[in-house]
Amino acid sequence: MQNWLEKKYDELGKIEGYVKPEKSEGIKLDSNENFVIRNDFIRDISLKVLRKIDLREYPLEQFEEFYTQLSKYTKIKKSYLSIGNGSDQIIDLVLSIFGKHNRVTTFTPTFSYFIDRCKLYSIAIDQVPLEKNDNLLDKSKFIKSAKKSQIAYICSPNNPTGNQIEKQKVIEIINELDDKLIIIDEAYVEFANYSISNEIIKKNNVIVLRTLSKAFGLAGARLGYCISNEKFSNLFRKVIQSPYPINTISLCIGCEILKNTDYINETIKGIKEERDRLYFYLKKLENKIRVFKTDANFIFIQINDSERYYRLLELLKKEKIIIKAFDKIEGRNGRYIRVTIGTKEMNKRFLKIFRKIYEV
Repeated sequence: MQNWLEKKYDELGKIEGYVKPEKSEGIKLDSNENFVIRNDFIRDISLKVLRKIDLREYPLEQFEEFYTQLSKYTKIKKSYLSIGNGSDQIIDLVLSIFGKHNRVTTFTPTFSYFIDRCKLYSIAIDQVPLEKNDNLLDKSKFIKSAKKSQIAYICSPNNPTGNQIEKQKVIEIINELDDKLIIIDEAYVEFANYSISNEIIKKNNVIVLRTLSKAFGLAGARLGYCISNEKFSNLFRKVIQSPYPINTISLCIGCEILKNTDYINETIKGIKEERDRLYFYLKKLENKIRVFKTDANFIFIQINDSERYYRLLELLKKEKIIIKAFDKIEGRNGRYIRVTIGTKEMNKRFLKIFRKIYEV
């Protein structure tokens, strides 16, 4: 008979887990990283901070400076902010503390990492399907499920579909679920129309997740944060979070980046313009594919023709253009791809391959 440890190994082995993208020398349009921000801009900031810091010391004043810059950027008091080693780490900590013996309501499809962490902690999950035609959320179905749960997770803009849930709908869900823990993931909010942050800081049950990995181009620095009521923020900082979760280098780079929001906003504007350009081009093919309106830095595309789908993947691989492919999404027909909005040249090369499959 297997002992308890072997049984646990077997149980964990059944969880698919997050699959990291393969390292490639090609064009990366699979992980929603921001390549519009110039690499030399990030590099120069990194070299600047390296000359100033002393890695023999724990990051003390760097934490406080990062909180100061975050507060200026978000226009939210420090007491409502908490930081983590990427927003992924905050998700992990919240689920490990609040998820035990509880149930989560979210929708499908959504951020796979969140689903995987729920499985890791043996948290029951109910996923309400988004509407197939437009990825809209059925508020009544979501609330009905969430009332049976202790935690609700809303990724908005949603990954992989890209759409932001309507603000009024989110507010109504929050008001209906005042006895639940509500996690709102705004990783892509800089590319969207609104943030719910200012509406929730007086609520004692809502956490908004944010990151510097997307709009700020710091995926490798692992800098995330959350916005919440002061009680949760205080508990998170003092009890839940580890003493030094982020290294000195990342904190100092984050501080400098947050002082350069004019340039960041310029790149965000460029990404949104390219996003709209690609969207309207792809809309011309709506009798052959379905492209969904997006509020993030990527586009979600449904491809019903299997032959063309695999031909597209083959040509993209040949040209070393990497995208995220979904052979199957539960409850949906067809196959899907998610394509990050890159530089104009990157996007041009992607569309060139697309035209070979779908001539217009």
